[in-house]
This record gives sequence, C-alpha cells and structure tokens, in this order.
Amino acid sequence: MRFSPVFVDSKVTGGHYAFQTKKSLKPFENNMRECKSIELNDSDIVADIGAYVGEYSMWASKNGAKKVLSYEPTPYTFEILSMNKHSKMELFNFAVVGDDSKYVNLFISKGIGATNSIAKSHSKAGSVKVKAIRYEEAIKDATVVKIEVEGAEYTYDVIQPQLRAIILEFHPISQKPWKTWALNLIKKIENAGFKPVMTPTFNSGWSLTGSWEK
Repeated sequence: MRFSPVFVDSKVTGGHYAFQTKKSLKPFENNMRECKSIELNDSDIVADIGAYVGEYSMWASKNGAKKVLSYEPTPYTFEILSMNKHSKMELFNFAVVGDDSKYVNLFISKGIGATNSIAKSHSKAGSVKVKAIRYEEAIKDATVVKIEVEGAEYTYDVIQPQLRAIILEFHPISQKPWKTWALNLIKKIENAGFKPVMTPTFNSGWSLTGSWEK
C-alpha cells in the first residue's frame, strides 16, 4: 500500500479509513453534496462507479439503499475500500469501461489516487493493467448510479432503462472538447426524462457534478 490509512471520524459515513499525505493537515475527504442530493429508498440498488475509498457507498448503505455495488480499479485504493466495507456493500476491483475490453491500463496519479484514470495519462506516475467490466453490465441491476471516473464518463452509454437517478461528475480532458461532451450528455439525460436536482455550473473544479432523477 502506497499510503498508510488514517481513520476519519465522519458524520457522513459513521467513520472510515482514508488517505493522508505527509504534506496535508488532514485526510482527504470527498465533497458529498451532490451525492446526498438523491434520496434513497429501501428498494434501491446503487452502483458506485469509481468508489475510491467508499464514502458514497458507505453513506448509501446507511441511508436507505437495499444494496450497493462498489467498483474501484486501483489496487491499493481497493485495499482501503475493503477496510471500509459495510454489510450491504459488494466490492469489485474492476475499471468500468464503455466497451467490451477485459483489461485496461489505469494511469496512476502522483498523489493519493483520487485522480487515477483510464482516460487521462497527463501528469501521471506510470500505469497498471487492471480488470475491466462494461458499464451496462456493471449497472444492470442498479436503480441509482454514481459515476466519478476522471474522464471515462464520456465513453459510457450513461442512460439505462432501469435507472431512476444519476449522479455524475464531469472531468476536464486536456486538448479535448470535454465541456461540449458534458453539455451534450446533460441534454441527453434530461431529454430521457430525468429532472435536474443539482446542475453543474462548470465555474470551478468544485462545480462539475450534477444529479438527476425521474
């Protein structure tokens, strides 16, 4: 494991293990505002695509979901995710992809792995080959999906018939028309009958996530 896990006394998750670098004053925690904007019910199966250490998976399992499917491709991050597993969570050490690839290269970031990506190789610290699963297969039983995959979201056929809610973080990709892709995807989601709960403004790196529900 590249970093020692630190326990976080979190009101959101009930407490979990997270990463902390030597230079930071506290462990890294994700912004959960958009994730918590979708109210879950006891029949929901949630797919957490890009689960990282599992903050949303833990929150969902404690706040109404019937089951949570947590997908995280990074080997050392998956170790922390496994330490944070709740009884309703099923863990999968796979990258979720938009095609039928069985393995893909995961580009590893220089920090704590929050920006590891199968889509972006700029400023990364090498790569590792990981198992892959097609998006449609990964979420076939899900009613709610949360997607945070550092640019791979543009390769997914995000809208699937069984989904009632989508939480999606868009990511800039250097020298690519990513914002046009993002706006087109938002239009497609809303044309499919999903109503915006929170809409990304793209004003900063903290305003790239949106949520929609039917």
